[in-house]
Amino acid sequence: MAIFHLSARAPITRATGRSATAAAAYRAGALISDQRTGQVFDYRRRHGVLDARIHLPGGRVVRDREHFWNGVEMHHRRRDAVLAREIVLALPTELGADERAELAFGFAREIADEFGVGVDCALHAPSRDGDDRNFHAHLLLTACTVDADGVLGKKTERLDPIACRRSGATDSVSWLRPRWQDLVNAALARTGSAERVDHRSFKARGIERLPTVHVGKQGAIARRRVGLNATLRTQNAKALTLEDRMHKLMRIKARLAARMEPTQKSKRASPAAEDGALDLVPWRRRKAAQLDLTAEDANRSTSNHAAAVKTISQGLRNMRRRPGR
Repeated sequence: MAIFHLSARAPITRATGRSATAAAAYRAGALISDQRTGQVFDYRRRHGVLDARIHLPGGRVVRDREHFWNGVEMHHRRRDAVLAREIVLALPTELGADERAELAFGFAREIADEFGVGVDCALHAPSRDGDDRNFHAHLLLTACTVDADGVLGKKTERLDPIACRRSGATDSVSWLRPRWQDLVNAALARTGSAERVDHRSFKARGIERLPTVHVGKQGAIARRRVGLNATLRTQNAKALTLEDRMHKLMRIKARLAARMEPTQKSKRASPAAEDGALDLVPWRRRKAAQLDLTAEDANRSTSNHAAAVKTISQGLRNMRRRPGR
């Protein structure tokens, strides 16, 4: 079952002690030496990194990851600077490895062209102890603009949700989510899969169901989320059962309405006739039959009693007429 997932993670900022070089090295499973701080980030032995590419506007691909992200670090001079932003995508397990890679890298190229930024897209395989269908991609976007030659510029306002709220403009997620939905569905259609994804929430689609939460990494929080998801699935199962019952009652109501239509056309239809036509209370007909039998027995007993009384009366009259009495 194809699942839609696109989430914007917390930005990479110096105020939280993070760096763009460390984030890029970890997600790409690479070795990067930070020229600004002198730190070395070596994640070449990291498991699960399938591929990673940096895309610039115009379709150019950057080969030197260390040089690129060091340039980003040196470009931002504030101590609280926002260096990069991250997007996480779920890749459909219905697609093959090459199709998933083309889908993710194609989306990275579109983001680079749409927002004028550099996009470092890393493809990750499912974790060893996790769901084996969890193919996903991490997209690390520069917080500043980048041209086709790799020259860094000003902050990208459309990627900043605070700036978007202040200016009244639509934020980046309003473009990212529906675009990713369209790309995934197109890829699924090309493979002949009947699966489709929808970026809208259950509420927006009119689905009366509780959404589950992302479990995340192992730990106390993950265990609590597992328990919460179990509760939510139980409630959803109950809601589906009630929904099925409601649909069944609605079908019964429709059939009864269809049966009532001929009786409503008659001008003087008695309640008993309607009940008989609708077959609503069969017990009433059985009761009426029992009452008819009881009345018939009573009439038969009354007739026999009257005949006996008549015979006795006739006998008494004959006795009075005999001589000597």
